[in-house]
Formats: sequence, structure tokens, C-alpha cells
Amino acid sequence: MVSDHHVPDPTATPRKGGQLSLADFGSTAHVNPQLHGISGATDLSGAGATYLVAVAMSMDNLDLAPLAVVGAVGDLQDQKARRLVGLNRLVLATAEDLGVVSAADDISFFGRETRPIHKMLEYSSDPFLPGITNNEEAAIAFLHERGLELKDGEAWRTWNMLSQLEKDDIIDGLRDHIQRSSRRPGAAGRLTGEAYALTKEAPGTPMRDAKEFATLLNACGRHGQAVIGLRICKGDRGEAYEMGKVLLKDHRSALSEGLNLAKEVGVTRLVNIQYFDSGDGIEETIVGTVAGMLLNSNGSDRSAPMVAFAESTECPDTPQMKASARATQDLVSRGVDLSAAMRAAAESVGGVGGGHNIAAGATIPADRKEGFLRVLDETVGRQMLSASRRRG
Repeated sequence: MVSDHHVPDPTATPRKGGQLSLADFGSTAHVNPQLHGISGATDLSGAGATYLVAVAMSMDNLDLAPLAVVGAVGDLQDQKARRLVGLNRLVLATAEDLGVVSAADDISFFGRETRPIHKMLEYSSDPFLPGITNNEEAAIAFLHERGLELKDGEAWRTWNMLSQLEKDDIIDGLRDHIQRSSRRPGAAGRLTGEAYALTKEAPGTPMRDAKEFATLLNACGRHGQAVIGLRICKGDRGEAYEMGKVLLKDHRSALSEGLNLAKEVGVTRLVNIQYFDSGDGIEETIVGTVAGMLLNSNGSDRSAPMVAFAESTECPDTPQMKASARATQDLVSRGVDLSAAMRAAAESVGGVGGGHNIAAGATIPADRKEGFLRVLDETVGRQMLSASRRRG
């Protein structure tokens, strides 16, 4: 049984390059929203599909609903509408009925439970805060202007330590700041959205907030320690949690170093896409995250999808490259479908690819990068042109 949410490969032939496909197995049950006309990018995550399987096995598994919410948020399925939608909404309702998750409109930034408030603003990216993002002094100055006390004794205050009055005042101030400073229409509307708290978890820990919990689990998986994440999901708040925190710290350092490397290497712009090649400087498991961070960084060109390359270790006997692509919601609305584009480009050079319209990946022969880029650039161009003609 396979539970997934990526767009299935329409071909039924076995994969090239030693990879297996569903067609290689005699009997497989594939649980995937995409097979039923439901979006796997916004309406149900892989975690949600797995949760439905678990509940079908036993109604005792209903209490796993918080993990399905964490999975959906971790897969950014709340970003477009600023709230969970589709089947994710039904999973959320179950979690709320059980009293294990609460949903409320709040600020959209990461770190509501664990980051000092000024750091939360400094590292903000969606929406970008002109003059405050990436500027610690400006973030502190903004909060001081609002009369906010940044510390409680010797401890830095986090967002969820504030009173509702303090939160509302900061949100109003940030909204005014964005409207005065941002060049992106509607940016202020992305300042708030639905936030999800796991009510049985201790306040001030990453497991309390769905975004932070997802990032903790992501750090475990991206660095080859999925079993640590599994133990945390099963309730280990001792050894596994402590190990998870170390992995999270290492993960953040790796992302920061990767982003700096990508900026040093430089981005090459083609007609319809842009890309950078990190070589062996960024792990293939995080190069896609770095691509997304770079696309959303200050001064970035958001008019084209970002493609990142890294050396792949999947098949050590055959030199390969991992390609990861990220788009924006605006590009998707203009017709970009990275899942289809990456699959077509990869298969044109003997590789494999797929994913979602806004984020996708591929593995290709190391010596076929130029051909892959050419087909990908042409495919994305055709997608946007076709969408433009449909709009009239």
C-alpha cells in the first residue's frame, strides 16, 4: 500500500535508472488524492493520505489527526488561502473535536512559540517586511516604537507570550508599514492567517505550533534521522526530542550556509526559468528548500521559477544530479506547473521527475544538465503562453 499526494506519473512503464514504479509490483493499493480529482498540493498532504489509511484500519487512530495537520502545514498547504482547505479541513475538524488542536487567526510568521519576537520579525519572508526583514536593529527599533517590552526578566519574550492587545498593536503597525513600504500589491493581506496549536504540547516548545513541529520533523528527515522524528511523533519528549533539537540547529545552519553559497555561486536567468548549481556544496536533501528561500529573499527575481542543482548520491555507480524547482503562487496562477515541466524535462534526458505545480524535483544524468534546462525552459514558457491565451 502506497499513500502519497504527488501527481502520479501517467505512464505505467517501469522507471529508468534502476528506480521502481508502481508498475513493477504485482498488486499495489495507491491512496492518493490526485487519483480522485483532489489537489495534493492544497487539499490533502501525504500525511493526510496516510492518516486516512490509518483511520480506515482502526477508528482508534483518529487521535493521530494532529500529525496530519502538522504534515499539511509542513507541506505549505495553508499558504495560498492562509488556512487549510479541502480534505485538510475535515482532518482539522476532527483534531479540534478531540480537543488536541486549536485554530485561530494570528500572525503568519514562523517562530511564534520559540523565537524572540524581534528575531521572528528579522527572519520574516512571507510577507517580506521592507527595512525590517534581515535587519535585527530595525526589528528591535520597530518594537520599541510600539512600546513593547522585549524581555520578561532575563528571558526574551516570544510572540505567544504577548497579550492579545500587544499582538493586535504589532500587527496593526506591521500592516501600516507594509502598505507604506511594499511594492507588492496585497502583501499586507498575507500578514495574518490561520495558525494551529497542538494544545496537549507544552507552551514554548516547537511541538506546540504546527509550523515549528513540522520544521523539527523536517530537520530529522532531511539529515537521515527519520527514526528520531518518528519517536518524537510517538510521544518521546526525552532523548529523541533532545536529539531532534540538535538536528534542528544543524538544519538551520545548513540552510543558512546553503543560502550564502547559492548567492556566491550566482543565479543564471534563462528566458522563462532561473537556476544555480551548488555542485557538492549543498546536500541534495535540502537544495530545494534553499531554492525556495532564495526565490523569496530580498531583491530576488520572482518572475521565474528557481531551479537548484546538487550532486546526487542516489545511484553511486552512475553520476547523477538532483534538480529541485520552486515557483510562487503568482507563477502558478499564470500557468506554471512544475510537476509536469520537471517530469517532461527529466524524461527528455533519461531521468525522472515530478511533484507539485509549485514545487517539484528531478534526478537526471550528470552530463545532461544543459539539455534538461533547455527543455524545462521551453516547457515553462509554453505553459505560461497557453494560460495567457486561455485568459484571452
